[in-house]
Amino acid sequence: MTGVSTESLKKVEEVLHTNVDQNPTQLAEELFAVVDLVDRDGSLRRALIDSSREPAARAGIVKALFTGKVSESTFNVVSAAAEQRWSEERDFADALENVAVVAAAAGAEARGGADALEAVVNELLTFINIVDSSAEAQAALSDGRASNEAKQKLAVSLGGVNPTAEGKLLLERAGAHSRGTTASRLAQKFVEIIVKRQNRWIARVTAARPLSDAQILKLQNSLNRVYNRNLKLDITIDPSVIGGLRVQVGDEVVDGTVSNRLSDLDRAVA
Repeated sequence: MTGVSTESLKKVEEVLHTNVDQNPTQLAEELFAVVDLVDRDGSLRRALIDSSREPAARAGIVKALFTGKVSESTFNVVSAAAEQRWSEERDFADALENVAVVAAAAGAEARGGADALEAVVNELLTFINIVDSSAEAQAALSDGRASNEAKQKLAVSLGGVNPTAEGKLLLERAGAHSRGTTASRLAQKFVEIIVKRQNRWIARVTAARPLSDAQILKLQNSLNRVYNRNLKLDITIDPSVIGGLRVQVGDEVVDGTVSNRLSDLDRAVA
């Protein structure tokens, strides 16, 4: 999402923030339902982003469709989205998906503060790590013959036992409504939206063996100083790296693993 759509998303987020306190989880569920409707109905999607219509006219379509069918908070957010301009046809639904995730995050915070929000992120990261390492899980989640219900159940089970209400909602979305991407990548998008809300980045750390609590704390403090942010560590154990650490923050990768140094040596010798 770029250009005009980026600015429009900011305006929709502002409306969300003034409407999220009533029932954030319900708001998230309803916004996801609107995303599904817009994705299914091309005529509706095009009408809602038609720049030849006045913003009030586009909002009028929302009023005609959703009055009495969704909460006032959802109506306000969707109306605000309809009044904006969008660069690409799918940006409208993408924006609603984005703010739905923010609403789910707000629900977790309202329920249990930062710890609850952290639990949601951890459930999503667990799901991502398992799916990325399992061809069987990837095949099951992308199987066009499987029902949405079956995919939702699988996705929730891969996020860990006793999921939070918000984690369950987001895992079900990732499992059954990937919207042209993979379940893992959609879950990653959800994580990034939530982490942005926390004003944090994720540091993906790959190590050959489990780190001690003291090592994790030292690594956390060092990375926080380097990036001047409170990073969330997502640690994966991979014996094939032999030793050392590989750290990725955004697009920046620092690979200090033994396997990487051996590969460099092989290339140098060759």
